[in-house]
Amino acid sequence: MQKTTDTAALKRLENMLVLGASILDAIPQAVMGLRNRRIIFANNAVRDIFGWQPEELIGRHVSIIYRNARESQRLARLFYQKLAIQRTVEAEYPCRRKDGQDILCRLRAARTGETLVQRRIVVTYDDITEQKRVEEELRTSHQQLRDLSLHLQSLREKESTRIAREIHDELGQSLTALKMDVSWLGSQLSGEHRILREKTERMAALIDTIVDSVHRISTELRPILLDDLGLTAAMEWQAQEFQNRCGVECDIDMDFRESILEKDLATTLFRIFQEILTNVARHAGATHVGVHLTERGNRLRLEITDNGRGITPEQISDPKSFGIMGICERAGLWGGRVRITGKNGKGTTITVLIPLTSREV
Repeated sequence: MQKTTDTAALKRLENMLVLGASILDAIPQAVMGLRNRRIIFANNAVRDIFGWQPEELIGRHVSIIYRNARESQRLARLFYQKLAIQRTVEAEYPCRRKDGQDILCRLRAARTGETLVQRRIVVTYDDITEQKRVEEELRTSHQQLRDLSLHLQSLREKESTRIAREIHDELGQSLTALKMDVSWLGSQLSGEHRILREKTERMAALIDTIVDSVHRISTELRPILLDDLGLTAAMEWQAQEFQNRCGVECDIDMDFRESILEKDLATTLFRIFQEILTNVARHAGATHVGVHLTERGNRLRLEITDNGRGITPEQISDPKSFGIMGICERAGLWGGRVRITGKNGKGTTITVLIPLTSREV
């Protein structure tokens, strides 16, 4: 009777071992059991990841799959220190296949008992070499696109500056000379040429209107204040223009060192400010806008709040919200981020945070 019981117990143990081996072999990651850094079992996936047959690894030191023995010892000390106080540890580490090919693996180690006895652990290895390569290519591509976008924006600003100055200087001067000629012509006409004098007066008034349009167009292309007097003066002027044009009260408060700003960053902040005011005028239905530009630590914070109808989450995420997309893109070129919040009937707040120490491109 005892012999029959022992046989059944051995059979159950054998079945459990077979089941455990089957489960291990079904796992796509390489799995190894270690005791004092010696391999005591390995599943079939070690063939795919490391090029070793499982039986070739049994009894071998685990450093055989690492690129650098000394570094693997350092890693082991770190793992065992952590496993003494926690169940699992995870890390990325350079490994090496049997054929000498270097790969990068994600390691997950777990102790086999409640305590770390004889350094008994189970380690899984996942080959992430291709994943990291693709991530690096995407990161490089993203950086190149950001570089290109920044370059194109810089070119557009330079071209806008050139056109604005030509319009202001050449066309503006020509119109001024024409106004003087028309005024002189009107002064030469006697009283009996009343109709002609009235005509010259209307021509002079039309020239004044054209001069105002030229000034407005050149200013919209590139505010001369931004180049000559800096961001503070340009934003104050834009706020006043917005208030005069839209009838929306605009309070502006700035506390930052203008000397720390690169010219391109000042332009970026001004364009973001312009775009936000344009969105307020088009969509908010606001009567008041508060603008705060401050320097805190190593970053700039631009916060614009209105008391309008309040932007909705759907409007924020709408792929056709090109104004918001433009704001986020401009800020992103400098490693910045944009936060937009709105409350129904209580207005919208847009916060732009841009670091001063580095630019993410």
